[in-house]
Amino acid sequence: MAIDYLIQVTECEPLPGYRLKVKCSDGVSGVFDMSKYLERGMFKRLKDTSVFNAVRLVFGAPTWPGNIDIAPERVRSDMELAAA
Repeated sequence: MAIDYLIQVTECEPLPGYRLKVKCSDGVSGVFDMSKYLERGMFKRLKDTSVFNAVRLVFGAPTWPGNIDIAPERVRSDMELAAA
């Protein structure tokens, strides 16, 4: 699948297990698993569930306190699609 760098996350809700329920600007929705990123650099701070649960959208990217964010095209390419 080609990466669409214009994609944005339009809805984002934290779920248990360091997952995000998301909807993207192309209308596709699903669940993005952040747990595999929690041992990497700035993402280590997200192990604190109060920080993880403070996710919000900034310019279409899931963003946490401390300017921690993940690219919306990564979310779109790696999310588990919702059942149709």
